[in-house]
Amino acid sequence: MLFLRIVGTTQEDDMARDARAATRPPTERRNRDDAVMAAAIEVMSARGYSATSIQDVADRVGVLKGSLYHYFSSKEELLFRIVEESHKQTSRIAEEVATMGLSPLEELLEYLRRSSIWYLENRDRANIFFTDRQHLTGDRLAESNEWGRFFERHIQALVAAGQANGEIRPDVELRLITRFLLGAVNNVRFWPSRSGKAFGVLEISEALVALTRSAVATAPAVIPK
Repeated sequence: MLFLRIVGTTQEDDMARDARAATRPPTERRNRDDAVMAAAIEVMSARGYSATSIQDVADRVGVLKGSLYHYFSSKEELLFRIVEESHKQTSRIAEEVATMGLSPLEELLEYLRRSSIWYLENRDRANIFFTDRQHLTGDRLAESNEWGRFFERHIQALVAAGQANGEIRPDVELRLITRFLLGAVNNVRFWPSRSGKAFGVLEISEALVALTRSAVATAPAVIPK
């Protein structure tokens, strides 16, 4: 009888919690959603997708495990949401830079500058995007792979335009320059040293831009006096 009373109470609690969630103000729901995502990113980046459980995320947020299913239906959906949000944030960078009216080379450099800053300030998210999205399945995996190709196509288009107008050296094949740049920006999150001098985010991003310019531009940068 005690067991039956406990089960009944749990069901009633779930129904009450669902009702509260439905009537909760949008701002409160959004804040809790942000807290859940932040906790999931922190735990998943540290432990890896396979070693992370829903209980781990619940413990980090400080809620019951069942409460998290108001925000996502499975661990894979949680991973997909992290990857999707990361893609939206980084693709927004490309859109913003494209409206600045820069030449292809300068647009490329500004895109790399802002992207590297995002990677350095969101290393946990970036780690999950690059190392854990392979655990997605079906349509989710196909969509996430397409997001990954978006960045390569964007950089390649800027390099092609820069080669066409004479800003970017034509003696190196387009795809090789693209792969070089992708490798640099995707791995910039590993540049901060664990020992020795500590490099700041802006210092690292400016170094990446300067090195890129010297490697791919047909003319040296003009430094104002």
